[in-house]
Amino acid sequence: MATTARDAAMATSTTILIVDSGELRGGSLRAAIAAHGGCVDVAAPAGAAVLLAAGGYDVVAAPAEVVDDTFVAAVRAAGAELLLACERAAGALDLERAMALGCDGVVAADASPAALRGLLRRLSDRRARVAGERDELLRLRQQAHDARARMQRQDARLHDHQETFFLDLSRLMTIITNIMDGIVFVDRGGNVTLMNPVAEDLLGAKSFVAIGKPVAALQGRRELLQAVAADHARMDRQREASQTVEVHHDAQDLMYIKCMTSRVLDWRGQPAGVLTVLRDVTAEHKTDQLRNQYLSIVAHELRTPLTGIKTFATMMAKGSLGALNDRQQRVCDSIREQSVRLEHQIDKLINLGNLESSEYGQDREAFPVAEFAAGLLAPFEQPARDRGIALTFDVEGDDLLLQADRSDLRRACQALVENAVKFTRDGGRVAVAIERSGDGLRFRVADDGIGVDPRYHRRIFEKFFQVEDPLTRHHGGAGLGLFVAKGIVEAHGSRIEVSSQLGQGADFSFALPVHRQGVPVHAGASDRPQGAQP
Repeated sequence: MATTARDAAMATSTTILIVDSGELRGGSLRAAIAAHGGCVDVAAPAGAAVLLAAGGYDVVAAPAEVVDDTFVAAVRAAGAELLLACERAAGALDLERAMALGCDGVVAADASPAALRGLLRRLSDRRARVAGERDELLRLRQQAHDARARMQRQDARLHDHQETFFLDLSRLMTIITNIMDGIVFVDRGGNVTLMNPVAEDLLGAKSFVAIGKPVAALQGRRELLQAVAADHARMDRQREASQTVEVHHDAQDLMYIKCMTSRVLDWRGQPAGVLTVLRDVTAEHKTDQLRNQYLSIVAHELRTPLTGIKTFATMMAKGSLGALNDRQQRVCDSIREQSVRLEHQIDKLINLGNLESSEYGQDREAFPVAEFAAGLLAPFEQPARDRGIALTFDVEGDDLLLQADRSDLRRACQALVENAVKFTRDGGRVAVAIERSGDGLRFRVADDGIGVDPRYHRRIFEKFFQVEDPLTRHHGGAGLGLFVAKGIVEAHGSRIEVSSQLGQGADFSFALPVHRQGVPVHAGASDRPQGAQP
């Protein structure tokens, strides 16, 4: 009973159209199928076309004389399966005819109930399978359509990105080719990958020869190539380097090329290569030389009469030329004081031309810290007392030795102290110290004066620069003190660090070059490329 019920339920889902040509006992076939639960309609050949057009049939059973190409096309268009109907059990000839006519199977009017049930089950299973395959095909077709649409959109985006990339690359290469500076880029292995025409001219090497080779292996202007190769070798220890190289040029006697080298990192922060920018600073260098020479000449010419004024003022102040009354004594003391001040400024002008020389600060010797500190603040003690400024000096590490040009280093330290005393208000405080910093020493000058606006932290070290501020202009000066100090400190492999806010005082410090076991140690030198600006 359970099997009959399942078969009937399966058969109920099948709707069959039987085409009765008169020779087929359509009524008998209908009765046989209906007895097993099928939904059956019987129609003459003329009415079958109308019913097929209306649709709704799963299976069409028709005799051989009705089945032709037109009829098969109508059945397929209706989405139904076509069975070849026979009066009796199908034989081999009936099966061959069914295959030849394009039928899906054969059904006999006198078929047994089991045969009809099997036929209806197979038809139902086949329709379900075909429907599932059709749905799967439609789903795959839709997926293919969606994938094609996504690929088209991605292709369009890729095309746009590619156009943008090549446009940016074209712009970049145009800029690199036409820029006034030379550009040299080497990869992680130290081989040249980019060299623009200006770099070719300055280095004396062609890019098509240089590509893929280390800078040290190139043939050209030896001085410049060696300097660039040395800067590249230092990039393992520091981030950037800068130096000015004197080069013998074919068309000119001398050229001065500024080499600015820096590391290049990739998106992961790992070294990707080294970039060097070569800039011809011959005109600026020669202009500076002429200016420094002119200032030196003027300073020497001023020093000659100033020496006489200072000498005679000193003699008069000491009474060597006769006794002076109080008023005359004050005038002579003032003349002598102003002469000393002017002499100090002239000394700065005389030494100005030497600050940018590679030989500056190279007359070095080892001497104790205590000896260096002795008398360092003597020139400022009386001016500080006159203005009520508390001037203190703390010294640590007086058992250590310094390796430096003694007079130049003293001049740099005194320039920082002079600057602090000058810009500290009356009754203020200036603290000078030589203090331990790690395994080295630092010279520090801190005051509670008017301070320096952070906008000017770099510019105050420029030659002749003075902050255009009503609080500072009345102090006077040539704007050379910090410039001189910076040049001396950098010649010793260190740098001056500034910490200051306007109205909150200032703190200037730099690492002192300490001498240990016969080897000079430049504290902070590894962090500061030679010749770089503060």
